[in-house]
This record gives sequence, C-alpha cells and structure tokens, in this order.
Amino acid sequence: MRLADLMGARVIDASGRDIGHVSDVRLTEAAAPSRRLPGLHVAGIVIATRRRSRLLAYDHRPVDAPWPLTALARRATRHALWAPWTAVTAHRPPPRTGEPGTVTLDQTAASLTPLLDMHAHWNSGT
Repeated sequence: MRLADLMGARVIDASGRDIGHVSDVRLTEAAAPSRRLPGLHVAGIVIATRRRSRLLAYDHRPVDAPWPLTALARRATRHALWAPWTAVTAHRPPPRTGEPGTVTLDQTAASLTPLLDMHAHWNSGT
C-alpha cells in the first residue's frame, strides 16, 4: 500500500456509513531490532468529516497563537476524528489514479476520538 492511496480515501465506519475522508496519516518511530535506524509505523488516520472541508494542515498539530489562528484552527478541526490504525479493517486502493480509495473501520464514528482530544493527548506525552 502506498501512502498516496490513503490520502483522500473515503472512510466507512462499522455501520457502513460514509463518515468522511482521510485528511492525514500519523506515523510513529519505533526502534527496529535488526537495524540501527528507527522504523516508521502507521499510528492512525485523521478523518475530515465534512465533505467539502479542508483542514489546512491544522490536523498536524494544534495552533496555540495568535488567537485568530487558534480560533480558525479549532473551527477547522472541530468535527475531525482520529482512528487508530488498529481500527482499520480494510483498504481498497483507488480504481484509477486521481480517484479516492476506501478505508473501512471496525468502529462507528460515534466511538472514535475527536482530533482535538488527541492533540491534548499527544502534547501531554502520554
């Protein structure tokens, strides 16, 4: 699978409902026992739940200042969701270049964590 196939993919929850599209993919570093360099692993995906919304990179990390950007960032991400990679049960790549693929989850949209809550979690280091 290519990262480009995930970006923009439609996301279908466990109830079969289309809940949005993949806006970002979060990677984590993990030590690789067989080599000196750390390996990258997919931690999860950010889901933009509005059909026409673009998160304008505010899904990458929270914006704390100046206040106009903070307000804009919160507004842009208020409906965005976080799905851990363990919740992804299937991925169908796009049929043609330029079309979105499909990601299927084993959780409903209501059980996913709001992205703003994940920002607080990631920043606390826990």
